[in-house]
Amino acid sequence: MDKRHIGYAVKSLSRRIDQLMENIPEIRDNKNLTGVQVWMLNFLFRNEGKDIFQRDVEAEFNIRRSSVTEIMKQMEKSGLITREPVAYDARLKKIVLTEYAEVIRRQLQAQIERTEEEMTRGFSPEEIDAFFSFIARFKQNLSRTEQEG
Repeated sequence: MDKRHIGYAVKSLSRRIDQLMENIPEIRDNKNLTGVQVWMLNFLFRNEGKDIFQRDVEAEFNIRRSSVTEIMKQMEKSGLITREPVAYDARLKKIVLTEYAEVIRRQLQAQIERTEEEMTRGFSPEEIDAFFSFIARFKQNLSRTEQEG
């Protein structure tokens, strides 16, 4: 029997979800918009109303500062975000979504809802809860390994 790999299965599922997200008209038609940018937009959408800074994005996605800086520059250039100073700390610039990002938000939200419905069809609420429990434990195990190594 072939050994199954959880990491491969998760990555394969992630790729499939990315393909579905890339099928959104605004995303499909914007050749400069990458999968990582779409995930970052979704993070910004979920945190609307809060001051979000580059360091928050770095922490959420566990990505180096230099990588996030480049991604943010591209998102600004594509008209998805602006970075604006905050009154309480001259060193910080919060990330602000543009009207163009709002168009993508509406399309993205509709696609996420369709994708979640498709993925969870036939699963009980208990099975979904178990899935999230397993994911949390996988992350916890990997964090422990990261700290030990």
